[in-house]
Amino acid sequence: MAALPLTDEIVNILLVGTDSRPYLEKNYRTDTLIIVSINKAEGIVSLVSIPRDLFVYVPTWGMARINIAYDAGERLSYPGGGPALLEQTILYNLGVPIHYHAAINFAGFRRIVDTLGGIEVAVTCPLTEYKLKSPELDETQAENYELFTQPVGVTRMNGDIALWYARARPVGGDYFRSYRQRQVLRAIYRAGLDAGVLPQIPGLYADFQDVVATNMGLWDLMQFAPLAGEMKEAQIRSFAIGPNQTTAWLTPKGDDVLLPRPEPLAALLREAFQPPNMNQLARPLTRVEVGNASGRPDWGRLAAETLRNDGFVPVFGADSAEVRAVTTLLDFTTSAKGSPVKALQSLLHLADKDVVPQPDASSANQFRVILGQDYNPCPRLDWIGGGP
Repeated sequence: MAALPLTDEIVNILLVGTDSRPYLEKNYRTDTLIIVSINKAEGIVSLVSIPRDLFVYVPTWGMARINIAYDAGERLSYPGGGPALLEQTILYNLGVPIHYHAAINFAGFRRIVDTLGGIEVAVTCPLTEYKLKSPELDETQAENYELFTQPVGVTRMNGDIALWYARARPVGGDYFRSYRQRQVLRAIYRAGLDAGVLPQIPGLYADFQDVVATNMGLWDLMQFAPLAGEMKEAQIRSFAIGPNQTTAWLTPKGDDVLLPRPEPLAALLREAFQPPNMNQLARPLTRVEVGNASGRPDWGRLAAETLRNDGFVPVFGADSAEVRAVTTLLDFTTSAKGSPVKALQSLLHLADKDVVPQPDASSANQFRVILGQDYNPCPRLDWIGGGP
């Protein structure tokens, strides 16, 4: 794919989560690939998830899943090692230059979350998967696992639970997992701000050098501290290379992979990485006021999480003392052209009868959703086995 024309104000940092463990096999894969694109001029951050099963050309290696590129670079003694080959793979196949990288393994991830005192995650879809009973147990022994369920709701997670939540791969596969990984990353960011870590960055940088492999020096990191302190939730956008940009395929060797679909993929990447003045395809921000009439205190936060992860800007309205049975969407827009109402209906599982047009050109928000007892916070029902 042709390289994206980016300004000097855009810095792309590749976050890599590996499954390397000292007592398991020497070779390892990259479980998590998220590009954090920081637009310093606009004060916008884009999180872009790359599915581990994306089938790409790995330079000097050949066609393979993208999650083997890091390990291939180490084994081939590629100049710059695994990070360099992974960066070249992303540049060749996606046209996205990587300026910095940071890689972390399981133990390092747990330690970061626990250092922050845990993280608070708005769990929008129930999740059931096997989990190691305790982090120090041998992962190769089946008897060390137990079936664990994380119900819907705002949940406080320690490093062990957060790692399980980010890695579990039940129904929904890579797409559901990348969604949860972006949730966890945002939760870590919020926890860091709440804990006042910005003044502690020099000390934390030294403390975590043994678990984070990065080419970012301390002063490379410090340039982003002022922006981090001022950033609001609406300035962090989430994107994922998902079902609309890929096609499932079985390789001649019998491997289930995802083939890139060039045109939809190019459109997504332009929207994620190019600044608004260069990108004619960028969606305008859509503000959705959230009113909670479900009788469940956490449901407003869950709806906000669902909306935020799909590019909408949630605004908290007043909760209702009167419980409603049915979720309703009020549409304040005055034109149907380019309206995201269908996308909101799909995301919130609303029928046409649940949308009430109330044109109001003076409204600060384009929509208002009033949550009822029937509200399902999971954005994709197939993630929980409920069908498309």
